[in-house]
Amino acid sequence: MTNITKLRTRVSPEAISKVTRIFNGTLDDIFNELFQNARRAGATRIDVTAEHMADACLITISDDGAGIADPEALLSLGQSDWPEECRTREDPAGMGFFSLAGLDTVVSSRSASCVFSLAIACDAWTGEADIDVLPWDGAPGTAIAFRFEPQPDGKLERCVEAAARFFPLPVTYNTKELTRTDFLADAHKVIERDGFRIGVFRDRHSPHVATLNFHGVTLKHPVPIVKEVHHTQWSVQVDVIDAPDLVLVLPARKEIFRNAALDRLVALCRDTIYAVIRDEPFHRLSFENWLEASLYHDDFPQAAQQLPLWYPTLARDSYREVPQFANLEQGAAIYDDTDSFDAVTFGRALRHSNAGELHRWGGIHTRAFYEPITNFIGYPWYDALSAFVRTGERFTFHDGMSADEANTVTMRPDAITIELTDQYDRRLDLETDFAIMDDADSWNDPDCARIALTRTTSLGPDDLTDLIIDAVFSPSDDSDADSYDTQETRFRHDAAVRAHAILEGEDAAILAGIRMAFADRVAWRIPHGRTLRLSWSSIASDLSLDLAQEGSAQ
Repeated sequence: MTNITKLRTRVSPEAISKVTRIFNGTLDDIFNELFQNARRAGATRIDVTAEHMADACLITISDDGAGIADPEALLSLGQSDWPEECRTREDPAGMGFFSLAGLDTVVSSRSASCVFSLAIACDAWTGEADIDVLPWDGAPGTAIAFRFEPQPDGKLERCVEAAARFFPLPVTYNTKELTRTDFLADAHKVIERDGFRIGVFRDRHSPHVATLNFHGVTLKHPVPIVKEVHHTQWSVQVDVIDAPDLVLVLPARKEIFRNAALDRLVALCRDTIYAVIRDEPFHRLSFENWLEASLYHDDFPQAAQQLPLWYPTLARDSYREVPQFANLEQGAAIYDDTDSFDAVTFGRALRHSNAGELHRWGGIHTRAFYEPITNFIGYPWYDALSAFVRTGERFTFHDGMSADEANTVTMRPDAITIELTDQYDRRLDLETDFAIMDDADSWNDPDCARIALTRTTSLGPDDLTDLIIDAVFSPSDDSDADSYDTQETRFRHDAAVRAHAILEGEDAAILAGIRMAFADRVAWRIPHGRTLRLSWSSIASDLSLDLAQEGSAQ
């Protein structure tokens, strides 16, 4: 057995037979690769012409660059004759020309040292046939003509336009100059650093936008996105100017090779985003993002001392928009409601105290309440705020609370006090006239909701009905359930009956239920100008339709 001590890598000749499979053979690949070769050759413009025939499309790409110095290097896979400066700056792979592999192609070129024309038949790409080197009398530069399969109307034009859109040189198609666009157009700010132009965009949410532009070749690669809390989303696009260490994966060049240069670019993008945010009038970065920003920029300002004004979460809310942020007032505090029972009770207590703004307590020392934002935990200004939660309630009965009243679902005390406690065990008492307590049996059933209402409350039956609905009504989205409107109508009927019973007694509740049922089911049947007179009991009934009296309600 031979003991091998040294080996050297080599490329199998069989690899040449697979050359036609290196690229996908699409027009996008061809235009991108040949345009890049023209740019590296120092061209000042590129001209594309196309002749549509019945069985093929003849496409020619011409440039006024330096031409090809060595036709043999052109046909050597992985070898190129680019100048040293070009190889240092861009690391060309010597593969781009093989995007034409398998196509009948004619290459004509005039350089300072060589003039030639090559007619490459489709089978010559794999080394199975010789290629004749012929003379050419054309102008300096390179012209590449190839036959392609017939193209549907407009497809070829769209491919050329796409390749030219972000390309740094002017391109014509059948003598018409194509539109070019700055890859970073519409950016909020563009910063040029370390061989890149980095455009920072605000509130652009499309995941389908290309993020990097390599001299006209665009691709989608994950780049940093920074989302402020309920505010601006910042994203970036990168226009590569001179970054030799940032290279694309061969041969398709559809993704970036993962190396240290890519890591530096990602860090540079984050640095640039934070630099732009720092220049804004204010920001709402999360505490975590702010810590990261502080690593890139010393003395990075803290998030604006703003929070959304508090407002109640309702039982029927499956989603709600975050209220508008507002500057913190002196004596500002956070209220963290746990459920709709808690939120509706607290909201009523605030209204009872000031009869005005929903978020403000009008006690001895007025206090504004704000929504909690957990992403801000860690900021000194946020952590210093009192964050209250409801920890209990007290009911005062001047004549004492009976045992029966303590166990009922309805209480009518003389006073109600809501007890709040913050993270420092400091307590705040709010006087109110209404409280509704969470109970396992109370969800979506107004008859089972435990309600306390002071004897001197100013709430009317309609107001109390709305409070019960806000705290308890949670519509079902089950496929067998009635529509939202039907569920809400039924619940409102039950809530109204409960409200009238609490405030006006059982007879009033019965009449309220009858009025609602009558209005919903019967009233629309009474002809205009007529009056229905109804007398009904368990043993007799009497109905008549009379002419409406003048001035009577219909």
